[in-house]
Amino acid sequence: MLGYSEARRTALAAQLIHQRRRPAPPGAQKIRTTLERLGVLQVDSVNILARAHYVPLFSRLGPYDPVLLDRLFHQVSHQRHPSWTEYWAHEASLIPVRLRPALVAVQRRTWMTATDLDAQIRDELSHQILALLSASRPLTARQVEDRLGHHGGHQGHWGWNWSVVKRVLEDLFASGRIASAGRNPQFERRFVPASAIDPAAEVPDRQAAALELVDTAARALGVATEASLADYYRITVTAARAAAVQLHHEGVLEPVRLPGLRGATVGAWRHAEAVTPRTAAGRALVSPFDPLVFHRPRVEALFGVRYRLGIYTPAPKRTRGYYSLLFLLGERLVAQVDLKADRAGKVLLVRGAWSEDPAAVPGGPGKASGAGGRAAGVGHVVVELAAELGALAGWLGLEDVVVEENADGDLPVELRRAWRKLPEI
Repeated sequence: MLGYSEARRTALAAQLIHQRRRPAPPGAQKIRTTLERLGVLQVDSVNILARAHYVPLFSRLGPYDPVLLDRLFHQVSHQRHPSWTEYWAHEASLIPVRLRPALVAVQRRTWMTATDLDAQIRDELSHQILALLSASRPLTARQVEDRLGHHGGHQGHWGWNWSVVKRVLEDLFASGRIASAGRNPQFERRFVPASAIDPAAEVPDRQAAALELVDTAARALGVATEASLADYYRITVTAARAAAVQLHHEGVLEPVRLPGLRGATVGAWRHAEAVTPRTAAGRALVSPFDPLVFHRPRVEALFGVRYRLGIYTPAPKRTRGYYSLLFLLGERLVAQVDLKADRAGKVLLVRGAWSEDPAAVPGGPGKASGAGGRAAGVGHVVVELAAELGALAGWLGLEDVVVEENADGDLPVELRRAWRKLPEI
């Protein structure tokens, strides 16, 4: 059985977030290497701090040029095929193009399809859209509507007021017949024929697809339960279990026991390439959409932190603000901080900051060891957190960090003091 510390260090190393970042800005090759290990970057329209897919690379590499990431999936032409693209994975995500056929094969999201439309209308529009995209540069849904002269038929669907054209476009996208060539500044997806992304792609059978996805997920997670392996690319636990057993027979995965909540142990799998460093010395702010924390039960079991995203929670029920990031220090998630980028004022606003005690989770990993008690521990945490907030603000092009006077939590006063002293430290 792996202990809490060993499991955490294995997980952090697999996610390439276990070491202090180098001061030099990373180049394109380092970004590609990191992306290949992660295997997915979730995309989300929320931009209160920064677009979701940009932050995980900063957490691991420090201040990098987002243009280097954009180039991997925005530049599509008949002569050049991107190495990354967008598709449904852990929600809408940037993925390696090589994984797209496997994800198409296991795609189970049906809410965005157009199967309930009149079959003739759906088929005619599909034919028109495919013909238009084949003879055009990448187009957004609005541009496709304009070109086809088709603006009617808006229907509410799962909270979205989508036109018939938009629904057919999303249906074609989910089925793999068209693909994404990135998004425009308004965050609208730009569609192209699937052949523009990977002209030789063949969709595998579901079993082969699950094997590839679980192998990639297991390498990115290091050690994980079947539920966590399934959650990484949102396949079924049944499919993940079968794939894990097959990968075990092939020598890729080995069975282990992991500590769980309430003193229990759970069965899990460790990838053959996983390493467990002696120590974990990383320092990073981890966003709600980071692959490290995709599976919230895993975060609670390994790190002793209940993590919920406030933007999807009614205000009276929020306990950690609206958009809180976890603060990783060493091998522990020691705090949460609710952030907002005030671009007009050029400041990073701290609207709340909370220390996290792993002993607060029943049966969790327990208190951090070491002398000095809470005061010494919190003092160290706020100094490191202040420095990390400064690094994040600089990367975002902001000039200051401001802890709001009415900021929530138990850390704002000490954090404000630490930030003011930071130039002297």
